[in-house]
Amino acid sequence: MMTQKELHDEFWLLTKSVLQDSRIDAAEATVLKRWLEEHQQGDEFDYLIGKLSELLSDKYVDRNESRIVVDALGRVLAQLRSQHE
Repeated sequence: MMTQKELHDEFWLLTKSVLQDSRIDAAEATVLKRWLEEHQQGDEFDYLIGKLSELLSDKYVDRNESRIVVDALGRVLAQLRSQHE
């Protein structure tokens, strides 16, 4: 089992690679959601899993949905970063 720091570091790297183009498409959202579900410890990723599930309900990610998820990811990453400083 991963430590919380290792989990956060891996999440950081995954998210950074997904957001290289500052957008998220359906394939990236699916990968990210699957990773979050597989690595969930407690309820720390519930909000993101819920947003991604909602986003993927029609299997298409439009610009507005992408922006919402990118913003949510940014908030979670900032929170994780502040926990490890």
